[in-house]
Amino acid sequence: NEESEQRAAGAAGDTPAGDAEDRERAELRGKVQMGSYVAAAIEQRTADGAEAEYNAAVGIAGNRFPLDLLAPPERRAEDREATGLDTATMPRTWLDRLFSGTAAEAVGVTMESVPVGKSSHPVTATGATAAQRGKSEAAVDTAWTLSVTEMTPKRNAVRLLFNIEDTARIPALESALTRELRMSMTEGVDRAIFLGDNGASPDAGDIVGLTTATGLVEKTITQSNKVKGSNVLQAFAELIDGKAAMMASDLKAVFAVGANTLWSHQLANTGASVDTTIAEFLRRFGLQWMTRGDIEDTTVDTEFAAFVGLGRGLDGSGVAAVWEAGELIRDPYSSSAKGEVALTLCYLWDFALPRASNFARVTFGS
Repeated sequence: NEESEQRAAGAAGDTPAGDAEDRERAELRGKVQMGSYVAAAIEQRTADGAEAEYNAAVGIAGNRFPLDLLAPPERRAEDREATGLDTATMPRTWLDRLFSGTAAEAVGVTMESVPVGKSSHPVTATGATAAQRGKSEAAVDTAWTLSVTEMTPKRNAVRLLFNIEDTARIPALESALTRELRMSMTEGVDRAIFLGDNGASPDAGDIVGLTTATGLVEKTITQSNKVKGSNVLQAFAELIDGKAAMMASDLKAVFAVGANTLWSHQLANTGASVDTTIAEFLRRFGLQWMTRGDIEDTTVDTEFAAFVGLGRGLDGSGVAAVWEAGELIRDPYSSSAKGEVALTLCYLWDFALPRASNFARVTFGS
């Protein structure tokens, strides 16, 4: 009836425009498929349908795709160099190459989508200190300072070639190679956050990772202490400074494989009546962690044991800024004389630590 329609109209009028737009984008996001963007790239056209609508809603060009589609489902292992042999006409489940799990967000790095232009991240460096004052006593002016970290787009790219003969022999080859590109880029960017990447030329395209960035809290566990539960625990307990971390649950830790392997089997105290590994000892303290591959496999001098985010004020202290959209380029022309097709996947990003003191690295030393 008319009264119901008026109430419905009034309710709709009370809904903030931003909420309605967010809902519409969420609905469109549920409809888009990475495969549709891949098909568009193969056919040398811009995306259409739900993908085109979603791109328009988030301000992405029609020949690009939202980067959250890069996160692939976990798959099992397969080596790339297999195209010299014929495969069955009806192959079983294709086993993609297995990559190390991503861990940057586990240590507290903020993944942030940014618009065109430089991305500025201000931090209050110093400020006021509260103090009691007597009757009519003036408060003292306190100096304060700000620091601003500026981030600029740097290109990460992965590229491979395949022969058109292989696509005729091996079903779903191009789809598998596209997945390979997606997973390789996702893992590579995450790894660069930890280890850095200085392979760009010129150097302005390099990424400085947690291993070499300045300003982090440093802890060293000596070779003699790395097998003693109380000494290992001390390194992590000292990270609880009452400011950036107030309890063990404030420590967001990622272990290297070498450290995790050692502490998972090494007894915390070989003279104790009850055998407890160092890992169990750390868990009793309240420390939780995940293990990331491709950092360190052993525990010799100078190798990294762990990276830790200190949870209070951690959001935004380490930022992986992504300039909104990735691009898959399919090039059947440049090497057409050899029957080769090139696939290139790239996107623009940068990594910085606006407040490096919210992060720590634990190393093994002599």
